[in-house]
Amino acid sequence: MEKYDGEFSGLGMILGILIGLAFGRFIFGLMLGIICGIAMDWAANLWNDYHDQ
Repeated sequence: MEKYDGEFSGLGMILGILIGLAFGRFIFGLMLGIICGIAMDWAANLWNDYHDQ
């Protein structure tokens, strides 16, 4: 079974930085990007586990 470990970190960072720039807070966007990247990896692993059963 393939596990995702950091594959979505770049996408999460881009998303977070765009949201941060929209609100005028770059550091907020950077932290949000880290959280989004972790959440996307976690969701992809859950999706794979669900479909492997």
